Amino acid sequence: MTSQSVKFVGINLTTFIFSYGQLYVALSRCTSPKRISVLLPPDAANITMNVVYPDVLL
Repeated sequence: MTSQSVKFVGINLTTFIFSYGQLYVALSRCTSPKRISVLLPPDAANITMNVVYPDVLL
């Protein structure tokens, strides 16, 4: 299977992402770091919360 690449990536982090893996894949698919845009909440300090649902891991 061949991985997909895209020229531009826009990521909305105003709500929590499901997993770190999703963020990693979204960022790594872009062909240039200069073409990545990330929307953060106004009060964010350039961080996002990694949400873990322990009940799913049982």
